[in-house]
Parts: sequence; structure tokens; C-alpha cells
Amino acid sequence: MRKNYEISEYGVIRSREDYDIDSSFKSLKELYLPKEHFNDLFEFIMQNQEEKKAEERMFSIFSKGKKRQIKTKNYVGVIETSKGLTLEILPKIFFDYSDEDYNAELLDTKKVFLKMLSKLKNSPFLNISSAHLKTSPSFPLLEVFIENYITEIKKIIRVGLKSKYVAKQENLNFLKGKIVNSLNIKHNHSNKARFYCAFDEFSNNMVYNQLIKSTLLKLNRISKSHYNRTSILQLLHQFDLVTESTDYISDFRKVSGNNRLFLNYKQAISWSEVFLMNKSFTNFSGNSKNMAILFPMERIFEDYVGYLMKTYADGHEIKTQDKSYYLVSNHKGTSKFRLKPDIVATNKANQDQIIFDTKWKLLDESKEKKNYEISQSDMYQLYAYGKKYNLNNSFSKEPKLVLIYPSNPNFQMPLNDFRYEGDLVLQVIPFNLKKSISKNEEENEIKKILNITKKPNLYDYQQELNLAAEDLTKYGN
Repeated sequence: MRKNYEISEYGVIRSREDYDIDSSFKSLKELYLPKEHFNDLFEFIMQNQEEKKAEERMFSIFSKGKKRQIKTKNYVGVIETSKGLTLEILPKIFFDYSDEDYNAELLDTKKVFLKMLSKLKNSPFLNISSAHLKTSPSFPLLEVFIENYITEIKKIIRVGLKSKYVAKQENLNFLKGKIVNSLNIKHNHSNKARFYCAFDEFSNNMVYNQLIKSTLLKLNRISKSHYNRTSILQLLHQFDLVTESTDYISDFRKVSGNNRLFLNYKQAISWSEVFLMNKSFTNFSGNSKNMAILFPMERIFEDYVGYLMKTYADGHEIKTQDKSYYLVSNHKGTSKFRLKPDIVATNKANQDQIIFDTKWKLLDESKEKKNYEISQSDMYQLYAYGKKYNLNNSFSKEPKLVLIYPSNPNFQMPLNDFRYEGDLVLQVIPFNLKKSISKNEEENEIKKILNITKKPNLYDYQQELNLAAEDLTKYGN
């Protein structure tokens, strides 16, 4: 019997056998798995990260009192193993729920996650919806993904499966195409009435449809939803004359271009890569797996905030991953080390620029001595953006610099501004993901961030005070 479990980023997974814990205990911070499922997951992880560097590993494994424990990192998504474990790793979003409100927290976390995932660039998740969660907060994310794939295949079926000329070789009673002499001699040496021919046949048994059929067959094996399996079986009837793909890697290379004749297959093929090749910005693999769809939260958060800026930042021209400038040039004058700030917002009215960079990390406004947990490399990065954009653009003002981090109970308000030099100032602002459930709240969150960037910084106030003091001195004399 397959079982679905949930845990958040940086949550701890333990074996239930090692602890005296009630089986009804539920929390997104910690998870107690039955022994067989814990061992299955442990084996799965070990297969995948033995050869990886520590910073590339998606889990950390440690012992506490000789009891093995697994800690999730900043990768979210779904893992399903062949022994029946389905594990959902969700973003760590801080809702104001008590431990007794597990279902409410789970529901809202999944809603926000699916909304963020639907804005992930260069992915098949653009049309994904959280509507399925109305039935139950524990509705498996994997089934949401499968249902979206089914929807894409239904769109293709409504238009009709495409066909193309496929190269074939066959021993026939009549001449078709051209004779393959070597094979004709081998097979028809004593039968002159047959011909071993090579020819092109217009058929729907081609690579696009073969990949889709292979995906449907795999999803039919792993889906736990009666509705999804029924839909898959109905779709498979449309592929009766199509064979399975025998070489996924080679076949995906054949369909990797932007063939205009097959544009309506694009989303479906992207989904097929996710399901057949675990293509989700990771190279997680292993002998025990059925499925591993994992994403770095940094990428999801960056694309989500970028999308919201493009949608709601009225009066601004928004560029994401701007590639206008390089950090240095070498002795030959060749530019090196391209700068790619996450978001560059240019005010259309006064041409003021704001450079945003998003970071998926928990800050703590009480830890001033530890720089609020801000990475020094992030500070250097924003300084380089500010200096380079100010040097190269034609605007009179230096750009405003902003670091955006997710809000948490220890980071609710913007930090005091950081001054580099001159007018180059950095603001550090929280983004409240709890406001991501409705479009109105999303819009308000973006407008709030833009309003914060408009406020005079502390150094402007200090400069005004200094000028006022000088005027008083002159007036007094």
C-alpha cells in the first residue's frame, strides 16, 4: 500500500521505530516514518549523493544518539520510490497556525507552492492549478502533476495525433521504395518473389507519440488516483498503433528543437521529460526510484517575484536576469563575468533604476552582530551591480539596490538601510508569502515593496540635519 507523507524544507525525518511517538502525530517540521519507509528513503538518498559534493547534496544525514536522521534542504517537490513511499517536500512558509491546525497549514502551503511553481520559467507547470486541493489538503502533488499531463494529452487528441514520414525496412511481396541488397540476399536468396525494401511511411508511430505513450504507461503504473488511471487508459486507446520509446535520451534529442509543425506537443513533451527523465533542475537518480521531481527554492522564488514585478509594477519597465553589463574586461578588451541581477526595474517617468536580487534564506533581525544572517557575498554582489550600472547608464542618480528575502517570524520589517559609499545604499526587504494566496494580496505586496524603495533613507535625513545645523551656525553668527 502506497502512503503519502509531507515535510517542509529543513525538516527532520526519523524512523518511528526509534521514538515513542504516536502514529497520528503530524507536523511539517518533523516526520516519523515507518521503519521500512525510512530505510527505503535512506537507501534512495545514499545512492544519489555518495559522489556529490556536500553543497550539492539535497539532504543531510546525521546520527543523534546512534539514531539515524535525515534533514531536508532547500529542494522542494516529490519523491516516489518503487517500494511504496511518496514524500512531498514543501516550501517553509510561516503561517500563523498552531500544531493542531496541521491541515490548514498544509492546504495553504500547497496552494502557495503550486502558485509559485506555475510561474517557473522554461517549465511545463505554467497551467498548473491548486483547484484539486479543494477536496483534501493532503491531495498528492504527484497526482496534480499527472492530471495536468493528462489535460495536455487531451488537447493533442482533440486536434488529432500528428503523423510524419518514418523510415522503415520490411520484407514485402511487392517492391516499395528501394531494395536493401545485403538484406534482400540474406532473407530472399531462395525466394525471388519477395523484396527486402527500405521506404518512408506516413505514420503516427513516430518519436513524439512514442514518448507520450511511454509516459502514459509509466504514469498508469505509479498513479494512485482511480480518476487519473481511468483517464490514462482511455488515452492509451488512441495510441494503439504507436510503439513505446526504447531510448529516451536519444528520442528527446530528436524533439528538442522548436519544430513549428509540432508546437501543440511542446508542453506535453516538457512534461514527459519531467516524468521519464526526472528533468527538474536536478540530476537526482537511483535504482530504487520511480520518480524524483525536485526544484531548488531559490529558482522558484526568483521566478515568482520576477513574474509579480512584471505583472504589478505599474509605471516600471521590468527586466529579469538582465545581461547588459560585465564585471571586468581582460587585457584584450574582452568582457568577462557577466552580471545578471534578478530584476532591474526602471521608472518610466523619471528613469530611476531599482536593482532587485532575491535570496531564499531566513534572516533574523535580532542578530545584528551576525549581520542578520546576510551573506557577505550577497553584499559584494549588490555592490558590483550598483557600481557597474551607475557607471554605464546615462542616469543622473545612482541605482537603488534591494535584497528581497522571504519573511519569517524573525524578519517582519525592512532592516535599516546599508550604506556602501556616496549615495549607493542597499535596502533589505521581507516578502510575505502568506499574501500569495490571492491576486489582490500579491499586487499589494509588490506595491508595498516599491513604496519602501521610494522612502528617503536614513543617510538623506542625516544630511538634511547636518545642513540645518550649518544654517543655524551661520544664522547665529
